[in-house]
Amino acid sequence: MNDTRNAKKEKKQHIQVFVRVRPINNAEKVGKSVTVVDIPSNKEVVIRERPHDKFTKKFTFDKVFGPHSKQIQVYNAVVSSLLEEVLAGYNCTVFAYGQTGTGKTFTMEGTDNDPSLHWQTDTTAGIIPRALSHLFDELRVLGVQEYSVRASYLELYNEEIFDLLSPSEDAAKIRIYEDPTKKGAVIVHGLEEMSIHTKNEVFNILQKGSEKRQTAATLMNAHSSRSHTIFSITVHIRENTIEGEELLKTGKLNLVDLAGSENVGRSGAVDRRAREAGNINQSLLTLGRVITALAEKAPHVPYRESKLTRLLQESLGGRTRTSIIATISPASINLEETLSTLDYAHRAKNITNRPEVNQKFSKKALLQEYIEEIERLKKDLIACRERNGIYLTPDSYNEMQSLIEFQSKEIEEKLNHIKALEECMNSKERIFNELKSITSEQANELLSTKNELKSTVNALMSTSTRLAISEREKEEQKFLVEKHANTENILLSQVQTVLDVADTATSDVNKLHDKIFRKLQIGQQNKFLGQQFKNNIKEQIQKIEADIASHTKNLMQFSTSMKDHIEAQSVSVSEDIGKAIQVMSQDLVNFKQNIINELMKNMDDSYLRYQQWLENENENVTAMTNIKISMLNNISSHIVQKFHQLLENKLAEGLQALNTDISQNIDNLIESTKESMISISKCSTEKRVRLNNDLLEIREHIENIRQDQIDIIEKRTNFAKMMDDLQRCFNEVQKEQEENHFSICNILDNIDETCRTINNQASDTCKIKTEKQNDLQERFQSDLEIVKKVVVEGADKSRLLNESAIAQGKISIDQFQSNINKNCDTLISFKNCVENNIAEMQQKIAKDKSFILSIINDMYMKVYTTSNEHIKCFDDCKMAFMTVLTEMSKKLESENINAENVNSKIILEMQAILDQVDKFFTEDLYRDNPTGLTPAKKDFQYSKKLIKTSPHERLLKRYRETLKDIEDTENEPVIPLNTSTKQAVDTS
Repeated sequence: MNDTRNAKKEKKQHIQVFVRVRPINNAEKVGKSVTVVDIPSNKEVVIRERPHDKFTKKFTFDKVFGPHSKQIQVYNAVVSSLLEEVLAGYNCTVFAYGQTGTGKTFTMEGTDNDPSLHWQTDTTAGIIPRALSHLFDELRVLGVQEYSVRASYLELYNEEIFDLLSPSEDAAKIRIYEDPTKKGAVIVHGLEEMSIHTKNEVFNILQKGSEKRQTAATLMNAHSSRSHTIFSITVHIRENTIEGEELLKTGKLNLVDLAGSENVGRSGAVDRRAREAGNINQSLLTLGRVITALAEKAPHVPYRESKLTRLLQESLGGRTRTSIIATISPASINLEETLSTLDYAHRAKNITNRPEVNQKFSKKALLQEYIEEIERLKKDLIACRERNGIYLTPDSYNEMQSLIEFQSKEIEEKLNHIKALEECMNSKERIFNELKSITSEQANELLSTKNELKSTVNALMSTSTRLAISEREKEEQKFLVEKHANTENILLSQVQTVLDVADTATSDVNKLHDKIFRKLQIGQQNKFLGQQFKNNIKEQIQKIEADIASHTKNLMQFSTSMKDHIEAQSVSVSEDIGKAIQVMSQDLVNFKQNIINELMKNMDDSYLRYQQWLENENENVTAMTNIKISMLNNISSHIVQKFHQLLENKLAEGLQALNTDISQNIDNLIESTKESMISISKCSTEKRVRLNNDLLEIREHIENIRQDQIDIIEKRTNFAKMMDDLQRCFNEVQKEQEENHFSICNILDNIDETCRTINNQASDTCKIKTEKQNDLQERFQSDLEIVKKVVVEGADKSRLLNESAIAQGKISIDQFQSNINKNCDTLISFKNCVENNIAEMQQKIAKDKSFILSIINDMYMKVYTTSNEHIKCFDDCKMAFMTVLTEMSKKLESENINAENVNSKIILEMQAILDQVDKFFTEDLYRDNPTGLTPAKKDFQYSKKLIKTSPHERLLKRYRETLKDIEDTENEPVIPLNTSTKQAVDTS
């Protein structure tokens, strides 16, 4: 054995953990359970937490055995190396851990063990039979003369220890004690050890122990182990020292088969089996807690909570080299137990042990100790049989106990000294063994060196051949290098030209950068000046804006004052005109009333004078005359009543409502009044020439009014052009004046039409020349129509006349018209009756006509005088209004002058700003003065295309053709190349 390696083993070592995956069984296939365990390498296990899931969990161990692994593979990887350690004097432990039914017992014991088969060829043998068979083979190979192999087989069932090799089944004889010589070790008192000399005895022991072991069938395993078993192999080997002293070396191998953890609900365990499962799970749980505490280096490890952990205390964290085989199932139904097993196994990797070689004992000392122990036991046995032991006094007994204690301490000190000497001797022996092993290794190396020398000579012969080929390849490479060197020289000259061009371009770029830097400096200075100039211009513009705002404010105040003045003047003129119209209208009404009364009186007198004459006519004429008188009286009373009501109530209200509109439409009211007067005078005239003259005067007056209105519009248009800023304020006035102009034009057209109508009516009257009643009837009708048109037109233009009054007037006029029409029909029929009698009455009618004409003439004069007074009044109002306009024009001219002054001031200030702008751009701004250093645009001359070496194939072809011509022989191992050949190649 290699003692150097053994010395290294004494250092701390991690527990080796192996994983074995069993194949999926028939029950799992029937249950349609899928495989969730993958083995990507011999050290990794990947678990899919759900079938066909991408999320996996990976574990790494010292080695992983797949479902198709063989028993011999597991043994060689796990136990084979440990057996060498056992023979070197170490304690080693291998135990299988995992779920029930995953192959722990199969791995440890195997099935159908055949003693006739060798342990390397037996496919079903487990670790225990293989280890013992291998042990005997190793002892035979090592040539050990004296050795002993002893085996013990214990079972831990329901926290009770049973000896599977004992002929009796009394568990009370077996006890566990702490080993006082080794801290952490335990001694199983009463456990029987059997000596083994051949492997056949091993199979007999296994068969005997298996028969006594507790097993039972569950739903998960037909041969489920219900207990933990520990198969211990102890080897004693005799060694001789240099001095010839005989020593006893001890090694121990513990093979542990743990019961499997199980889910009671799934395994179907009840009653006794359920209690067994509970105890098994409890002990395994304690084992898991011990593993966790050791992995996390906890201050307290609960070894004493279970007998299983007490028995394995030396193997977990002690002085034993330990390996764990974790067995798992690949089926998804056992996923939870599989993850738990792998988790515990992964934690166990972090546990460290301190393997130590067992102390070697001298054969003589050991025999002497055994002899003394035998003698002591014989004496105790004889004394017990004969009951003749020695009885001492308490003092003597205490003295003897003190002496024994003192001697025990002295013996312990001596033993410690002896132990130190033995350790020193062991170290010397170890050094000797190392030197011996080194010598052996050097001899082996010498032998291997001789073999290598032979192979080297053979290789040298082949190398010489390859050397010739390499020499040829070297010359070819040298030729290629020379060609590349020539190409490199040409490229160097081209690159130098490019570098010169680059230097020139770099110099030009630096100059351009200097110019850009100057531009940036000037730009920054100009930016600062521009900011100052911007602030100055901003202040001046703000000042101009303030002046404009002040001027605008003054202009608005002036406009407001002018508007107020115009409104006040308009109100004043409107009030004056209203009063004048009211007085004139009242006079006209009174005058018309007097005329009507006088006409009624004359008519009554005429009827009284002619009444006697008419009574002489026939009864029909008398009846007709009475009907006529009655109708005329009704009509007269109705006319008087309606006319009074219309004139006094509605017309007065309409005229009062028109006062507001008259203030804005002065010319319209003037022409309306003149039209009314002229129409009344036309109704009164009898001669067509006079009416035509009046019409011509009216037309001329209309043209004058139109011309005046056009002049006013032109003046106001010019005024609006001069005062654009006040246009918004006077737009409404202008619009109203234009509307008044069109209204006046329409009214004058209506007056012209009315005049034509009156002219036609007058012509008809002159032609007819009928009796006074017809003449008066038509005049009344004409007057009423004129009044009707005037009232309707005034109501349409003012839009302020009460609609109820207009409706009532229309109804009255319609009734009057109806009565007149009826009267006309009656008069026509009466005229036909009395036409023959008219001639007799013409003188009297002519007299009455003259009287009526004189009355009408007086009425015309009165109306004409009143009309002149109205015209004069309106002319005065117009003059006053023109005076106001003149004053307004002067004020506007003054305001226009102020506006021109403000405009001139603003123009001067803007001119000053423009001068500052010109000065800023012509004088203040910094300019970039040319330095003459800026490089001019030019073309750089350099090679645009770089030279390239010919392809290696072409060059080598030329070289080989030249070389072939000068070679003396082609079979020489080395082909020399002389100077002339090289020159020939170079020239090619």
